This record gives sequence, structure tokens and C-alpha cells, in this order.
Amino acid sequence: MTKEEQKAMANRIKERRKSLNYTQEQFAEILEISASSYTRIENAFQNPALNTLINISKNLKISLDYIIFGSDDAHANVTTETEMFTALFDFSDADKIKHAVDVLNKFIKIKGDK
Repeated sequence: MTKEEQKAMANRIKERRKSLNYTQEQFAEILEISASSYTRIENAFQNPALNTLINISKNLKISLDYIIFGSDDAHANVTTETEMFTALFDFSDADKIKHAVDVLNKFIKIKGDK
């Protein structure tokens, strides 16, 4: 992910958080991460971990596709995507999760190359 893409992703998260009237501190508490970690994500100094990204999607009620790529339909399939990732983590061991992350990273790279 380029720095520009990271900033765009952070901005989409920030705009949605503000539209729901959460402060950074309130939203960090909802995500169960430190306020400083959340601030680094929102200011594009740090990419969120996959589980944090899923929690952001779930709690802001926007799709992962919208957060990461800025797709037009921010609310498309948010429940389905969240359920899919939750099932992946609930029913997989560490090796399977690492493999899934590798596959997802390859999809992200392919999508970014288009």
C-alpha cells in the first residue's frame, strides 16, 4: 500500500467516525485499542492490524472494500464480510490464518495493480 493509499484509507475511516459523532478516544475504546494506536491509524502513520481493520469495518458499519479501496458502495456486504472473517479466525489455527493473510495480501496487490 502506498503512502497515498494509506492516507486515503485513514481519511475514509476518520470521516465515517466523525459522521457517527465518535471522538478518537471513544472509538479507540470501542475497538479495544489504545487511543494513541488509533490516532496513528487515523493519521496514516500506522496500518491497522487485520483484526483491528475488521473491527473498524464492523463498528463503523462500512465494508472492508470501501475502507481499503474506496469502493462506491460503502455499506455493501458489511455483515457478510465481517461474518466471513470472524468465522475464519474462530475456526482456524495460526498456520491457516497466516495462509489466509498471504492470500488476501496477494488479492490486494492484484487489485492495486489494476
